[in-house]
Amino acid sequence: MPAPAPAPSVTAAPVAPAQRLTHPQAANDLLMYRLNRLLAVAGSLVVRLCEGGYGVTRREWGLLMMLAQHPGMPPAELARRLGLDRARTSRAITSLLSKKLISRESMPGDRRQAVLSLTASGLAVHDALLPQVKALNQELLAGLPPDAVQVLDAALAHMQERAESLVSTRTDVPRTYRLRGGRHNDA
Repeated sequence: MPAPAPAPSVTAAPVAPAQRLTHPQAANDLLMYRLNRLLAVAGSLVVRLCEGGYGVTRREWGLLMMLAQHPGMPPAELARRLGLDRARTSRAITSLLSKKLISRESMPGDRRQAVLSLTASGLAVHDALLPQVKALNQELLAGLPPDAVQVLDAALAHMQERAESLVSTRTDVPRTYRLRGGRHNDA
């Protein structure tokens, strides 16, 4: 008796590499997954530089970079610009204050309002760390031709705008309730 014929495959036909992002078939085809993996791998070098070399976390480094560009920024604005929630930003601010890398100055007339700035020590950390982080970023881009870097820059700007638009318009996506242990149940 002849062997039975193999069952027909139910997997989709392979997608051409040029269409992997627009027609994802697996996790490695998903744009956000790939960007997250890139950040995890390349970002680990930044974490090692920040924590091992300067005693600051990557989140604290983000605050230092933003305050170097925009001294005298209120905490809420700092959180907004970095895309962080206020609680995480507050913890990072508290840590940076204890390390004496930033200063907090209350606003006249309303002590609840404050602005943050780098101290001389914070500026020194920023000025020492920034060239090293820039060099890592440049090494990451080194394999791409200049025109591809320009296309990537434009694409990233477009995707950032698109992501912000999606967040503000996609009301069908459920909200998270992390402080209450996960999904929100109306029951």
